[in-house]
Amino acid sequence: MKFGHFCLPTYFADVDGDLGEFMRHFVDMLAESEELGFDSLWANEHHFDAYGGIIPSTLTMLSALAQRTKRVRLGSSIIVLPLHNPIEIAEQLAMIDLMSNGRVDLGVGRGFVAFDYDRFHVPMENSQDRLKDGLALILKAWANEHFSHDGPFYQAKDLQLWPRPQQKPRLPVWLACGGTPESFKWAGEQGFGILTVAYRGVEPLIGLNKVYRQAWRASGHPPNDYRIAAHYQVVLSDNRQEAKALAAQALHRYIGASTHTIDRMRGERNIEEEQKVIRDVHNIDELIAASRILVGTPQEAVEILQRGQELMGFTQVDCTFRFGGLPLEYAERSLDLFAKHVIPRLHD
Repeated sequence: MKFGHFCLPTYFADVDGDLGEFMRHFVDMLAESEELGFDSLWANEHHFDAYGGIIPSTLTMLSALAQRTKRVRLGSSIIVLPLHNPIEIAEQLAMIDLMSNGRVDLGVGRGFVAFDYDRFHVPMENSQDRLKDGLALILKAWANEHFSHDGPFYQAKDLQLWPRPQQKPRLPVWLACGGTPESFKWAGEQGFGILTVAYRGVEPLIGLNKVYRQAWRASGHPPNDYRIAAHYQVVLSDNRQEAKALAAQALHRYIGASTHTIDRMRGERNIEEEQKVIRDVHNIDELIAASRILVGTPQEAVEILQRGQELMGFTQVDCTFRFGGLPLEYAERSLDLFAKHVIPRLHD
């Protein structure tokens, strides 16, 4: 099992304070994770909202981390590729790969926020096809001295990418996969890793991850080299009741913020979704038992991950420690406990 520190910051001014200080603390936490034994650092893209919006550019964050670290992998989880020019993404990631001595992973997806597509004037209905075309162009640009591309959305004629990345023939690629079997199957066929979210539900991922592994092996890739990442929110304490209370409060604000990003496009509140958030937060014990969140003591976190890996077959855990207005000191405590008592038990 590999371990990543995942950065999707939700900002609440009443508890998170000055925005610049909040950002700098996040960079410090991520950079310090290298010494704590994490294998990778991941930055997530969002726009126009306190839900993740302080990182509209994953590449800027990864560039900063490239200068603060020496060993850990640096990943985009995710770049919402249909919102970008793929050639620019290929160029900029190649720069960071060179600056970091070949440590960058590309994670892409189409995202879920319709408001962003609307404001960037990109149609969301064809976003998956646009993502596939853009990704094909990026891989072609990295692999060839000169390249051309004539896709349904992107065209390029007789170009040479400068600079090209250090990693050959390309950076490792990850695809964000939710609940669509076709996405899991396509990722396996292409030899990509997949990025999943445990909180959304473990039961569906059991079968979907199996679809991915079967497609991986059927396509002739090395049988056990597949990569499945599971994202978890983490709140740890030596006192499990304290951890549960902190997690309930943070999850309430975090999930409420994520539903707000959807409600903005609808122009009205989704009362049914809000009620679901409240029910979930009031059932922390059920979320823990279902291996959907990492909350409790370090020993309980080990047990949750062992149970989750047995069910979902993941090879990597990506952890969010500061979210939903959780005070910095509690996030740092969870990070420290996880590094000292969970990673050594389960690493590799």
